[in-house]
Amino acid sequence: MAFSWLALAVGASTAVSYMGSVRQSQNLAISAKWDKYHRDIKAKQDTILANERAKKILSEKRAAIGARGVQMGTGSTLIEQMAVIDNLEDTIFWINKGVEMDLRTMDLRLTSSLSKEAWERGSSLISGGLNTWSAYETGKV
Repeated sequence: MAFSWLALAVGASTAVSYMGSVRQSQNLAISAKWDKYHRDIKAKQDTILANERAKKILSEKRAAIGARGVQMGTGSTLIEQMAVIDNLEDTIFWINKGVEMDLRTMDLRLTSSLSKEAWERGSSLISGGLNTWSAYETGKV
């Protein structure tokens, strides 16, 4: 009867390994969600900082215009202010583009990790099944 205990132990070990692999896949997915969450927060912080910088630059330009005694309706001061706004829009565009690229990279890494884990899980099942069968057959002799 010792042979069945060995086969049972190998089968149980394979089942535990399989469950651990499933849990690892879940952990990878959860980790990717947290990474995306943190990247989103970073993008929001960067956007806030860019807006604050643009606001400060515009304020300084208005103060400089007032100090020179120039009226706001003239073309050159509006062009200067428009350049600040254009720069802000470019900055926000590149912040968003960076987020998009980072999210795609995270998705690619997650997909790759999950594929690797699934492959190893399948290999473990096949190997465990063969080892269980081998232990069972060896014990019959």
